[in-house]
Formats: sequence, structure tokens, C-alpha cells
Amino acid sequence: MSKPYTKILNSNDPQRCNCVKYARKFCPSLPFGLWTIWNKKKIINTKNAKKGHVAIISTGLPWGHCAIVTEYYKDHITIREANYINCKITERHDTEKNLKILGYFKENK
Repeated sequence: MSKPYTKILNSNDPQRCNCVKYARKFCPSLPFGLWTIWNKKKIINTKNAKKGHVAIISTGLPWGHCAIVTEYYKDHITIREANYINCKITERHDTEKNLKILGYFKENK
């Protein structure tokens, strides 16, 4: 398994140290109380990625992680996230499997 491409985008964003708060900037209906991977897994409401969905990621147990989908193709996804690298905004792209994405939260508009 290859390591996903990672690029540091920002070190100054006020939400750079919390993945959930950063994702909520782009998806305001993201629920509160998402402290652990188990809380995050409960909000998965689709397995199909689309731009703007919140990816729920199995990393950093017991906390888990989340990110915003910025691009999605059949075998490639790009996500933007906070705090994957300590207190930085990063962009990563690879397959869903290599990024350890479990599913997605989509806003009900």
C-alpha cells in the first residue's frame, strides 16, 4: 500500500487544529459531539463520495478523523482536512481504501 500524496496548504486557519470544526465550515449541518471514531461512524449516511461530502476516516484511534471531499473520480479522491498533520490544513489524494475512508456524511438540503 502506497502512502497517499499529502500537501500542506495552511498553517494559520483558526480551525487548523480540529478536523470536525474545519469540516463544519464547509458542511454546517455536520452534527456536534463527534469526539470518537464511533461517534463519527454513526453519522455515515452514504457510501458514495461527492464534492462537499464529509469523509469519515479510520485513523488516530480512538478519535478517528474527518475531511471534506474536494474531488472524486472512480479510482481517486482528493480530501482537504485539518489536523491530519498537527495543526495544519492539508490536502491528500489517493484511493478511498488507502485514505482509510469508511463512508461519508452528506447534508440533507
